[in-house]
Amino acid sequence: MEETLVKKEKIDKLMKEKGLDGVVLTSHSNITWLTGIDNRIVFASDEGAVKLIIFKDRIEVVTNNIEAGRIREEEGLDQDYYKYIVDDWYRADNYLKVLIDKYNLGSDILIPGVLDVGMEIKRLRFSLLPQEMERYRQLGKEVGKIMSDTCHHIETGKTENEIRAQLASKLWAHNINPLLILVGSDERIYNYRHPIPKDKKIDKYVMVVTCAERDGLIVNLTRFVHFGNLPDELKRKLEAVVRVDASFILNTRVGSKISDIFSKAIAVYENEGYPGEWQYHHQGGATGYETRDYIATPDLEEVVCPNQAFAWNPSIKGVKSEDTILVTEEGFEILTEDPDWPGIEVQYQGQKIKRPGILVK
Repeated sequence: MEETLVKKEKIDKLMKEKGLDGVVLTSHSNITWLTGIDNRIVFASDEGAVKLIIFKDRIEVVTNNIEAGRIREEEGLDQDYYKYIVDDWYRADNYLKVLIDKYNLGSDILIPGVLDVGMEIKRLRFSLLPQEMERYRQLGKEVGKIMSDTCHHIETGKTENEIRAQLASKLWAHNINPLLILVGSDERIYNYRHPIPKDKKIDKYVMVVTCAERDGLIVNLTRFVHFGNLPDELKRKLEAVVRVDASFILNTRVGSKISDIFSKAIAVYENEGYPGEWQYHHQGGATGYETRDYIATPDLEEVVCPNQAFAWNPSIKGVKSEDTILVTEEGFEILTEDPDWPGIEVQYQGQKIKRPGILVK
């Protein structure tokens, strides 16, 4: 509740700046950020069991008779602070229409007659609270270990879908939700930047990617496994892409412009002999309560906030480097790093950083 009240103060300030009486929160990312509840029923949908309407003196929980009991009893929303607006599931939701006629409202999604403040609400999430950072560190540590364990048990002849199932099972067993799992092997890694798993058997080379969520926070990472010695060309590409990643990470400092970070990384692509590779796949960006709060581009004028998370993912055909980092005034932490995973020490402008290598079996 203490964490919720701190975040509500941010929303109250936004309402004052915009001249609003209230704000409607509908998206899962924003509701989880504010309250910590698991709002989803259908995982593929961003809307869930409740809508929240934030007023200066209260938070209204708009839901139906299917969900109200569970939200009250299991999700920890204090009934003395939250006002529940509960209707039968089969009735039309007219309550919001009444509020729109009565109040000047903002919303995190497009609603006719309501001011769109979706981006403004998202920016309120960028700087994480100390409690959130601790949850994030624990999540990153667990997912990094689970990914390593899954990769160590990959065998030739297994299918990409079998690897997906093994990783998903391990994540779910730790109450971690796999929002995305990509598995590609052999020629598919070179042909597609987003290889959706198939019933293809693994021969020599496999890439495993996940975006994994718990308590609303999301970590993103990529790992590779190779059976037999690495070809020289693959080694060269790996060395190049981790240098690009080092540029992204080491230049992500509080107060830095995303456009400046991006331009420095493009220069490394060029220096490594792979100009233009960045154009074939996005390079990542800010993360937190969404897989990417925004994707970085060469002209994006967003600025790195204190206590903000990022997941950069530079790639060259056949290789990629990706972890989730937390950026504070003191520097950066790699949240998804597993110290037992094979690493490559990279130097960038006099600084050293360890990036994940390829597990050779």
